[in-house]
Amino acid sequence: MSVLERLEALEAAGALRPIDLRLARFCARIHREEGGEPAGADAVALAAALASRRAGEGDVCVPLARHAGRAALAAGGDGAGPALEAPPLAEWRRALEASPAVGGPGDHQPLILDGDLLYLGRYWGWEAQVAAHLRARMGRDAPVDEARLRAGLERLFGPLPRDAVDWQRAAAALAALRPLAVVTGGPGTGKTTTVVRILALLLEQRPELAVRLAAPTGKAAARLAEAVRAQKRALAVDEAVRARIPEEAATVHRLLAPDRLGRFRHHAREPLPVDVLVLDEASMVDLPLMARLLDALPPSARLVLLGDRHQLASVEAGSVLADLCGSGPRWRPETRDALVRVGAVAGEAAPPADPAAPEPADVQVELRESRRFGPESGIGRLAAWVREAGPAPEAREAEALLAGHEDLAWLRWTGAERLPPEALAWLERRFAPVLEAEDAPEALARLERARVLCALREGPAGAAGLNAEVEARLRARGLVRGAGAAWRGRPVIVTANDYALGLYNGDVGVLWPRDPAEPERLAAWFADGAGGVRAVPLRQLPAHATAFALTVHRAQGSEYDDVLLVLPPRPHPLVTRELVYTGVTRARRHLTLLSGLETLLAGCARATERASGLAARLGW
Repeated sequence: MSVLERLEALEAAGALRPIDLRLARFCARIHREEGGEPAGADAVALAAALASRRAGEGDVCVPLARHAGRAALAAGGDGAGPALEAPPLAEWRRALEASPAVGGPGDHQPLILDGDLLYLGRYWGWEAQVAAHLRARMGRDAPVDEARLRAGLERLFGPLPRDAVDWQRAAAALAALRPLAVVTGGPGTGKTTTVVRILALLLEQRPELAVRLAAPTGKAAARLAEAVRAQKRALAVDEAVRARIPEEAATVHRLLAPDRLGRFRHHAREPLPVDVLVLDEASMVDLPLMARLLDALPPSARLVLLGDRHQLASVEAGSVLADLCGSGPRWRPETRDALVRVGAVAGEAAPPADPAAPEPADVQVELRESRRFGPESGIGRLAAWVREAGPAPEAREAEALLAGHEDLAWLRWTGAERLPPEALAWLERRFAPVLEAEDAPEALARLERARVLCALREGPAGAAGLNAEVEARLRARGLVRGAGAAWRGRPVIVTANDYALGLYNGDVGVLWPRDPAEPERLAAWFADGAGGVRAVPLRQLPAHATAFALTVHRAQGSEYDDVLLVLPPRPHPLVTRELVYTGVTRARRHLTLLSGLETLLAGCARATERASGLAARLGW
């Protein structure tokens, strides 16, 4: 049986997607038709299928050494299904290097081999593009009036502490001194507070600067805009500076201005009219979108990235923020000296300089003190425990954390019953008020107070099953009326971009009557990004799903007062440390964990690893 026939068997078994198989056939045909060695066609077909499949799982490239000489593609987790073994590394590399379907860095073949990393051609291009744009902004200073900056820091942050570092103050100064600044930190550490002061400092330097705020999703953009509006009111700045701080934020897609076909108006030849771009929730931005955003950013523009490097990476391929942050911040001597000189840190309190720090380490500040989660917060302590979990988390530590705090509840779930009674009661108690609201704005507000977050999409522990469970219980109470999917109070999440309507993947709305006098005539109501709501006719609503329960991936960029985090009863490969951490930190006031202990411990021990060459390209 040829490799292509075995790939077809894997596709029939569900281990490959149709697109993976099509690429394998395409590359094998190029290899044969353009004079490749007959023996090399199998190696090329396998490499193409593997590179495509791994990109679908989030990897940017395939490290050949990780798969060489072993089962590279297989069906069935127990190994009972069909499998396809890769050649030894040296043999595989020779076959790929000799193939007309495979090019080297800078070539335009379908596959690119860069050392021992194999890329789909477009992913190699995106990664190289992102690395070039980021590196161009590293290692150089931005022009700044240091005396004015020192005065601004004193006014906005108060007297300089001599015995400790005010990391928000340091981050603000670094962003004023460098064209690229990366401000990371967990929830409640003050990233938005800091960025408003960054903008004030920059506008005091140059009042004419054009500033834009962006985030990956509509929800994240709305939260950023709301936080900036609230923070700027209390700033100790001139009214002219305050007025120049923007109060609206756009999704990255909206910022790039797509047409009806999804082609972006802004790119290198027609760059964004912006001097300072702030990008929040940067961990959610995948490699292709980051490449397009950086391509559209003028070379002279400043870039401030905000995010939590411990969160889940983007749904699509890449882990740009994590690759950029590497092992965390370390300042070079010249950077440390500049921060001391402008009054950002006291010399006696500043961390030691590191002459060997790589460039990406030198443009970072990590905010470390959470204002939301105090030292006694169970949510905060659980998040820290998950974040710092090693390969063997302690069961006793987890049980003590989950049992000893008022803002945490643990519902042990063995899977013996479909859902524990306490979980069913939680669902009804939190979501009945949404359907009992007086109008659409009130329903949206109530919906945002609580959410079920799931590790999985399907199955009893998945978002789809739990959405059906909520609907069934609300129907039993008489709150859901009518058959089908169009009923008053149904929360929906958009799952496909509609550029004409201005609705994007991840936007959450609620179905509600346009007019109380016509209760059967429903529309989908969404926040408009300016503190109000807007209605979209149901017939125009793009692809969507019910949104009482979301996957943790879908909930990135959002926060809720009350969260029910659902992990499957038994360990699952999709439950990782980053997923658990992201789910825990979506809760502001109370977290209920529905999980077996074994699942929690196994998930916290499993760190997400995405294959990428970006960190090395950036200098790590």
